[in-house]
Amino acid sequence: MKRKKLERELRGLAREHCLDIAFHEGGNHTIVSIGSVQSTIPRHREINEITANEVNRYFERNLNGQQ
Repeated sequence: MKRKKLERELRGLAREHCLDIAFHEGGNHTIVSIGSVQSTIPRHREINEITANEVNRYFERNLNGQQ
């Protein structure tokens, strides 16, 4: 999956939950914060589908309790 597509999906997820999203550049990864939930994504143009799906699932699981 393209990195831009993953970022678009995460922005949509943040919009659904009416939360702010922030991207911060770390050493080798980008730190994504939606509300108080954080995760990292690799800084590659192409991200493995399994990794991208896990990041999406992680945010969906942890954001369901917040609103």
